[in-house]
Amino acid sequence: MPPIKITHHLSAPLRTLPLLITLLPLTALANPDDISEAGHLSDLPVVLSATRLSQAPADAPGAVTVLDREMIRASGARNIYELFRLVPGFQLGMHTGNQPLVTYHGLSDEAPRRMLVQVDGRSIYSPYLISGVEWNQIGVDIDDIERIEVFRGSNSATYGSNAFLGVANIITRSPSETLGGAVRYRAGDNGINDIGARIGHQFNDVSMRLTVSRTYDHGFGNYDKGAQNINDWRYTQLATLNTEWRADSTNSVDFQTGWTDSHEGTGKADNATDPERPMRIYTGFGLLRWRHAPAPGEELTVTYYHQEENGRDNYNLDVPARVTLGGATRTIYVPVRFDYDFKATRDDLELQRITTLAPSLRAVIGAGWRTDLIAAPSRFNTNEPVRSTVTRAFGTLEWRASERWLFNVGTMIEDNSLTRVALAPRASANYHMTESQTWRLSVNRSHRNPMAFEQRSSMIFSNSAPFSIPGRTIPAGTPINQTFRPSPDLHAERITTYELGYLAELREIATTIDARLFLERARDLVEMKLEPSTVGLFSRSNTRYFTNSGEANIRGLEISATWRPSPRTWLTAHHTALRIDNPNFSATEAKTNSSGWIEYTAPKQSSTLFGAWEFLPGWQFSFAKHWIGSMSWYQDNWHKTAPYRQLDLRLARRLPASIARGEVSITARNVDGPDQTYAPDTSWWARTIFAGVNLEL
Repeated sequence: MPPIKITHHLSAPLRTLPLLITLLPLTALANPDDISEAGHLSDLPVVLSATRLSQAPADAPGAVTVLDREMIRASGARNIYELFRLVPGFQLGMHTGNQPLVTYHGLSDEAPRRMLVQVDGRSIYSPYLISGVEWNQIGVDIDDIERIEVFRGSNSATYGSNAFLGVANIITRSPSETLGGAVRYRAGDNGINDIGARIGHQFNDVSMRLTVSRTYDHGFGNYDKGAQNINDWRYTQLATLNTEWRADSTNSVDFQTGWTDSHEGTGKADNATDPERPMRIYTGFGLLRWRHAPAPGEELTVTYYHQEENGRDNYNLDVPARVTLGGATRTIYVPVRFDYDFKATRDDLELQRITTLAPSLRAVIGAGWRTDLIAAPSRFNTNEPVRSTVTRAFGTLEWRASERWLFNVGTMIEDNSLTRVALAPRASANYHMTESQTWRLSVNRSHRNPMAFEQRSSMIFSNSAPFSIPGRTIPAGTPINQTFRPSPDLHAERITTYELGYLAELREIATTIDARLFLERARDLVEMKLEPSTVGLFSRSNTRYFTNSGEANIRGLEISATWRPSPRTWLTAHHTALRIDNPNFSATEAKTNSSGWIEYTAPKQSSTLFGAWEFLPGWQFSFAKHWIGSMSWYQDNWHKTAPYRQLDLRLARRLPASIARGEVSITARNVDGPDQTYAPDTSWWARTIFAGVNLEL
């Protein structure tokens, strides 16, 4: 087979079709016995995240990518965020070596906040600052994940605000499937030193799993190639307890609790206001879910969860300031207490009913209530907690009109105390052209409510002790500077998505093909602006505020093909072609206005090959090769990162049963050299090699 060449010029999206067609002859290399033995596509997979109804992917109202446990293990990922490189349309970056960035279809800065991530239905969307997902605080061990379902596209009709560009639902393994014990250890370059342990037990009709783990590394490892060394070490430890009680044939109760404690290096050397220092974030949660399923197709679920996040980051500095007095300019030093500590609590209650109204008609209805309470005096200039409350009601109706046609309509209505009522409708039609081929047409409207920080932030810094300037003594507590001011007029962002999809599930040759052609019209995007500060003794600097000034049209094509003759052998190829533009700006205006920079926030072309091969019984070789085009994270064209390629390799050996149950592996990341994923001359993601062992006891 000739080598596959993928380019990143401004080629048409359809130019990538020959790549996927070229891959199909590989199916002829499959052992027919392996295909029939695995039957990997004979039992159609089921997805839960598209509409809250259990559906075959061909019946979903949008494109869904599923990463199962075998794929997660073969990827060699140490951290959950790394897995999204394997999903079409996603962009990953590292602001520093310990601050991952994950977004879908761009429109993001160093704090991505337009995608919803859930763990077993518990939202991980952080309510503080402007970051949407704190990936170091997700609170689940990667080995406990059963699968990750990624709905590629906006879906507020099902999940409400924050499901603006996509939804990722992380589904963990049932405690009843993880009985016994297991241990894990990894070590390698850049100080990688990870350890984990799990124990599961069955007590009559109650099954339990306790997982503890620790992850440590030096971040980028201070790789220096014209870049500054950065303080990016990371130490994270977590513990989770999952309990499952099957009370009887119709009732079950799930209880989850856990905590995550992250210590991270932050700051920069020789920075006057952001010095190198350690910071800490602690997260704890508890979730209780009752399910009542009296008959097939009938289910009532009540879910409540509570979570708390605590951040510790404070320090004292003498900050240099230049003042002009009597025509002379001099530098003075102002003592300032920087206190970024915070505490955020969330309570969420949801009721959901799934019912079968007729043999061809299914529905899900529900309602929920959520409240966030944020105590962060330095961020909001108040000692009183900032409260936001959301009430919601949702419903979905699925009608199988005939053997060929399936229709789906849904809506979510939300009342947010910080903004106003928002309605998110969705409608789709799926045409099953044959038993193995489906066309899909869908349209939906989604929204994202501004976070409390975007609307109410007021960061005013004062001197922590008296200081003197010629002829005057400045008392402690005098406002010195304001870096953020409130933006009370913000309202929800809006996006309307039009999608044409195609799905082929060719079970005879163990192959699936998935294509998505889309147009996404985003309006009222929240953008950060600058204006001269009017608060503080030294008011020459700028203050930041937020406005609904952004607009974007996102159009493109995502196409992927997977050949999987057995659970441990597969080859997946996917390609994304994106074009983002502001409909109101000319090319000249786009170069100088932040709203125009949106076109650079995602690569125009990106591709991935991800494969695994069990070449001998118990031996598996896997690889992932990424081709990523140039992009920037909501910055001007001068801050664009260059295109890069990344190659990851892994070799694993299942241990013979006579020795132990488990696996040893060695993983090499960035084999083809370092790359930059955030901004030029700031940080490099270097080559890393580590080994691991997993044992089941």
